[in-house]
Amino acid sequence: MRTTITLSDDLFREAEALSGDRSLSDFIRGAVREHVERLKAQRLAAELVEGYGAEADRPSLDAEWAAVEVEGL
Repeated sequence: MRTTITLSDDLFREAEALSGDRSLSDFIRGAVREHVERLKAQRLAAELVEGYGAEADRPSLDAEWAAVEVEGL
């Protein structure tokens, strides 16, 4: 997909200088991909913290599970 983005002159020059042998498009595509993956990982981490926090707030089921395991023997 093609799109148009606006960069400040300073950011454009920095990106161009850092792109090395790659085209500027490849460099920006890679940078956006890395940032998206980082944001997804942060979101997952936040969801895990929230989920484990909710689990910690609930009473433990260990005693109930122990009873179920004993009943089966």
